[in-house]
Parts: sequence; C-alpha cells; structure tokens
Amino acid sequence: MNDVSSEKSIGYLSAVSIGIGGMVGGGIFAVLGLAVEIGQGGTPIAFGLAGIVALITSYSYAKLSVRYPSEGGTVEFLNQAFGSGLVTGGLNILLWLSYIVMLSLYAYAFGSYGSTFFPDSMQAVLRHVLTSIIIVSLTVVNIAGAKVVGNWKRGLLALKLLFC
Repeated sequence: MNDVSSEKSIGYLSAVSIGIGGMVGGGIFAVLGLAVEIGQGGTPIAFGLAGIVALITSYSYAKLSVRYPSEGGTVEFLNQAFGSGLVTGGLNILLWLSYIVMLSLYAYAFGSYGSTFFPDSMQAVLRHVLTSIIIVSLTVVNIAGAKVVGNWKRGLLALKLLFC
C-alpha cells in the first residue's frame, strides 16, 4: 500500500467508531428528551426496537460492504441495486440532504445542551454560537480528510462512553 492511500484510509477502529457514533449519538444525545416526552413509559421499548433495527442495519451494511467493496458506501449499494440512473441519483440526493438534516440536528442539540452551562441571559446567543462552532468544526475536520475524521470519531466515541 502506498503512502497516499494509507494517509486517506480509515482503519477498522475508526470505521467502527463512526458507525457506533452515528447510531448511538443521535439517539442518545439529540432525541432522548423528546423520546421520553412522547414515548413516556414506552421509551425503553422504543429504544430496544431501535437497537434491533440498528443491529439489522449494521449487519446489512457489513454484508453489502463485503459483497461490493468500494469507497462509495450507500451510494455504491444503490448503484448496484438500481443501476446508474434517475432513481439512484434522486436517492443519492435524498441521502445527501439527510446528512445535512442530521448534522443540523446534532449541532442544534449540542448548542442547546452546551448553552445551559451559562447564565440565562447568555443562553440564546450562546446556543447559536455553539451550534455554529460545531458546524464549522465538523466542516474543517471533514476537509482535513478521512484519517482525521476517523481519529476524531474515535475520540468522540471515547468521550460518549466515558460520560454515559
């Protein structure tokens, strides 16, 4: 393997961290309060069912990744299933838009939680500042490359596990 490809690649631990962080992060940190409010006593059942869905999804992605090894991920799986065309292009755009919505949700949740550590008079402004900081930080990390993203996700996963 040459230096360029190893510099850009994500290792096993980083890939697992990204997967766990994506599945656990949103469910625990971004929507837990809303889930408890809406689900009330059924929240543990809802999270249990969501865990089963996450396991099935993880298993499917693992099998598809072995069957169609590429750097494309979901995009490649859609191309294999439907061919390269209008349906696949539309689904890929929806996937891209869902990533934007997910980033917005996580950033807003971080801004909302982070601002509660400050006086009430500062919370409204700090919510927007912290939300913006997360969006800019994630953009910078993403521009830096896959290896940096993997390392960053491992660190975030360690923090999540430490504080949960």
